[in-house]
Amino acid sequence: MWTHKTGKTLSATLVIATLLPGCATSPDGATDDQQATVAQGAVFGAILGGLLGAAVSDNKATGALIGAAAGGLIGAGIGSSIAERKAQYATEEDFLIAEIRRNQEFIQEADAQNNAIYQDIVRLDRESQRLAREYRAGRASRNALTQKKASLEKQLAKAKQINSLAEKQLADATAVHQESRQKRGNQDQYTRQLETNLVQLRETQQQSSQNVASLQKIYDSMSM
Repeated sequence: MWTHKTGKTLSATLVIATLLPGCATSPDGATDDQQATVAQGAVFGAILGGLLGAAVSDNKATGALIGAAAGGLIGAGIGSSIAERKAQYATEEDFLIAEIRRNQEFIQEADAQNNAIYQDIVRLDRESQRLAREYRAGRASRNALTQKKASLEKQLAKAKQINSLAEKQLADATAVHQESRQKRGNQDQYTRQLETNLVQLRETQQQSSQNVASLQKIYDSMSM
């Protein structure tokens, strides 16, 4: 049953109950919605973290364990955030509508930021190459090079922040979509809209990641 946040009691059986029986169950046997969602987020994060940990570590077993632990903490944070947002709505449908709108608004804003940074990358790359040539030829000072690197560093920090937010939004949207698909089915209108969100969010995150890589490359090229 869904209640408004003033009630502070949310009871529903989530898909996590089938994945981790009993881990989010109260003494009377009822599944608490927020506990279940946090647990689901932790499972999702642990699986993802384990895969990433194994991929980046020389010791695959140790890397997977460390990644799973870290991913579990991250996933629990994602789940907690979703559970808190759920508590603000009287019905599941209202929550899903709000999540879809939240994704759309994020995509619009992040894409605008990404496009602006991409345009700057073209300019910064051209200017940085010119300045590097002039510096090597003795026609530009080290101070000019330092100032340009400082400007690049600020832009790189901004791009990394956008990428981090895009990753978080994508993780949130993935968790909500998985739950909706499990509870409502693939053909449900909200599940399908969330799937569309996911496709767009992946593209947004890929662009932000590419911006970070491009800016990092320009920044590294100015190391003299």
